[in-house]
Amino acid sequence: MLFATLQTYVTQVQRLVHDASSAQFSANEIIDYVNTARDDVALDMHCVRQFVTGVQGIQGQEVYSLPGAVVGANVTNGGSYTAPPVVVFDPPPQGGVQAQGTAVLNQAGNAIATINLTQWGSGYTTAPNISFTPSGASATPIFFANVFQVNFIYNIWNLQRYMLNYRTFSMFCAYYRAWTTIFESRPGAWTIHPEMLQVYLRPPPDQTYFMEWDVLSLPLPLVNLTDVDREVRPPHNKAIQFRAASLALMKNNNFDQSEYFEKKYEERVPRYIMGNGGIRIPNPYNRNLQRMVARG
Repeated sequence: MLFATLQTYVTQVQRLVHDASSAQFSANEIIDYVNTARDDVALDMHCVRQFVTGVQGIQGQEVYSLPGAVVGANVTNGGSYTAPPVVVFDPPPQGGVQAQGTAVLNQAGNAIATINLTQWGSGYTTAPNISFTPSGASATPIFFANVFQVNFIYNIWNLQRYMLNYRTFSMFCAYYRAWTTIFESRPGAWTIHPEMLQVYLRPPPDQTYFMEWDVLSLPLPLVNLTDVDREVRPPHNKAIQFRAASLALMKNNNFDQSEYFEKKYEERVPRYIMGNGGIRIPNPYNRNLQRMVARG
């Protein structure tokens, strides 16, 4: 079972709780438990992982908010222009920050080559539409829907792709944010405040940089029984039925069986995590690390 459908999960849970006829739990209840279990699997096992290209570091900006973030844009049709058009991102729901950017024409000066963000958007629940005045071009946003963690960041500079040094938030503040005077340059280090879901870059970029971010996120909910789960994959999707069954039985105050399936779930968490191996590594270009690797 590489890609499971929502129907597969529902059937698995119904069998575990002995409710194939939906006498105790409605189909909608089981679907809610399945989607909650998928979130738990993603949070516990860090298995919904994306390598996102085209993420932009904005000149002079140190702090980047992750929830519902618009982090870049891909031009799908450059249109025909003699001057850069005005770029407008749809606004987010109340309380969010609207993404902003400017169009950059190609070397021939007759079409849009890229869109440079001047402000990340945040608080979006869906990817916003991008419009142009005058019209003619089209673009799609690069969107962090449910990102809750960052594994590593690459910065692109000329022909070089280099990994930024990661430091814990406390260490980053002690060594990289000690001075209030901020100079701008190529970013060299980053950290994340996990509770506020904010990423910090130091030094702040001295221009627009295009980056590659390896991120962890929650899966999008499955709605229809025919929906295919392409985000939680084997072996991690094997654990969903046990977590969902535990949640369902908890609702019926069947605590012994709920605890039994919770243990079945918890047995799989460390085993699957160990199978993934490590995620963050030290800077591979560090000479001390290179000597350590050479020594074996």
